[in-house]
Amino acid sequence: MNPSDFVRPRVKQLSAYHVDPIPADVVLDANESSYPLPQKLHERLVVLMAGTELNRYPDPDSTYLKRAIAKKEGARETEILLGNGSDEVIQTLISAVCDPGDKILTMSPTFSMYKQIATYLNVETVEVPLNEKWDIDYHEVLGAIDEHEPKIIFIATPNNPTGGNMHRDSMAAIMNFADGLVVIDEAYVDYSDKTAALLYQERPNVAVLKTLSKVGMAAIRLGYMMADERLIEEVNKTRLPYNINSLTQAVATELLKNWDQLKPMFDATKKERRRVMTALYSVKKITPNHSDANFIFFKLDGNPEEFFNFLLDNGVRIRWFNGNKGLENCFRVTIGRPAENDRFLSALEKLPQ
Repeated sequence: MNPSDFVRPRVKQLSAYHVDPIPADVVLDANESSYPLPQKLHERLVVLMAGTELNRYPDPDSTYLKRAIAKKEGARETEILLGNGSDEVIQTLISAVCDPGDKILTMSPTFSMYKQIATYLNVETVEVPLNEKWDIDYHEVLGAIDEHEPKIIFIATPNNPTGGNMHRDSMAAIMNFADGLVVIDEAYVDYSDKTAALLYQERPNVAVLKTLSKVGMAAIRLGYMMADERLIEEVNKTRLPYNINSLTQAVATELLKNWDQLKPMFDATKKERRRVMTALYSVKKITPNHSDANFIFFKLDGNPEEFFNFLLDNGVRIRWFNGNKGLENCFRVTIGRPAENDRFLSALEKLPQ
């Protein structure tokens, strides 16, 4: 007997999420924030963690954390669902909304976990390709919605990995047309000048996803969804108890109370993004895409494996989309601190013509 035969065939067809530990001096491949937290804020968080009672279960309702999120976002506490990272929020939502055999709709390329989670829940994924400019063609989206009637439409804006924001008129057209739930994933919104965060208060078929992973808090794993409280009440029934640990609750609550202290980090990242983008435009073999996130997506005219290894030889690791159909020549570089970006740009200057 093979014990793996106990596992559903649908799950056995999947590949587990994995990141190869490729060593490099400069790591610019995961869209993490390269900036440390302000020193005094960091010290305050350490004190809070040290004072946490590890022998006690966490607050099952994350009361103070929800209160802090509500104040920051202009939301009500009853409109907030928390998850151990936005991945768990996505899983909880699909579990609550979709029956096996139902469909969700995503763009392609986009955040891979929408499809990954849907697949092991026996939910089909309809993928609408981005156009040649890496933008969402809302006419194609409307056609796919009409044909497939998805229960959930996921729109990442800014989109990962391409970096662009969806035009608000296109977004409104999709929201008006769709009978299903439209989920706006704003994981990278803090590096953008556009947000749809409160649209759910005007439209009951809209939910908004956010995370702290891209603002210097990837280690604590916190994501949240804002939506009509009637939806939150029902989806919350499928959330695992005590899913937000006490350390995360303490740290995230304090961070949200001091959110204004993070603005210099966001501004610095935007400034560096402009500098790196300008430099990339001058590299003949590279075509960068406009970005509203903390990374830049670009296409290479050349051998992608040689290019990737060339950067590694120069101590720089970025994301290569090897194995992703249609993206074999595409890369994504996270915007780091100035010295890290200098290493990347210096390596490009050595690139054989």
